[in-house]
Amino acid sequence: MKLLVTGGTGHLGRDVVTAALAAGHGVRITSRRPRPPAVPANREWVQLDLSRPTPEALREALAGIDAVVHAASDARHSAAADVEGSRRLFEAASRVRVAHLLFVSIVGVDKNPLKYYRHKLTTERDLAASGLPHSILRASQFHWFVDYLLGQSARAPFVMLVPSGFHVQPVDTGEVAARILRALVDGPCGMLRDFAGPEPLTLADAIWTWKSVRRVKKVPIPLWLPGQTAAAFRAGSNLAPDGDKGTIRWKDWLRNNAQSKTW
Repeated sequence: MKLLVTGGTGHLGRDVVTAALAAGHGVRITSRRPRPPAVPANREWVQLDLSRPTPEALREALAGIDAVVHAASDARHSAAADVEGSRRLFEAASRVRVAHLLFVSIVGVDKNPLKYYRHKLTTERDLAASGLPHSILRASQFHWFVDYLLGQSARAPFVMLVPSGFHVQPVDTGEVAARILRALVDGPCGMLRDFAGPEPLTLADAIWTWKSVRRVKKVPIPLWLPGQTAAAFRAGSNLAPDGDKGTIRWKDWLRNNAQSKTW
């Protein structure tokens, strides 16, 4: 199978590419950046910016492709990249009769008014209405992303400022990539079961584990955030109690991805 992986240089995209090559599939990557010299020869590369895709770049990206894993995203420009860019990708994929397009979305996009989530939900609906043979996989928060956000909060002077009452269910991107490869083998199935980490956690519990592994001494100070978005996160809209689950726990991922930096 020849795969196109949009966002193939991101955390999830890299794991999808690695898993696809290991399974014997051909792979083409799209990225906003030109091809770096160090990229191995078995990874085809097309420079494509979905916030302003050109017809030429879309044709080059999709030529000879059997299936697309659409993992590209831009939270800062989601209206242009995630919504409009995806629509152009879907139109181009329809013209060349791609046999399967799998879109990677986020658990809870239908339960939270966050603008980025609304744009993901719009893209899900656009894909469902496109006529393309497709699958949609909603994944929970990635381990690396929760780690990154906590690291950013620890940069505040003296304390960590964190939202109170939030929940997380972090998942390993390698396990999400493996689920994507299985879905491609199964063929188009529409909306798939959510995929999440093995354990739902309060953010407070996740922070104390993170502090222990990362050797962070700062004290977390909870902040009550107003609004519907914060209320949705407090209600656990980003959890997947009935979804499929990976096996790599938060504390084990942290230990296996230890950093020397302390805050």
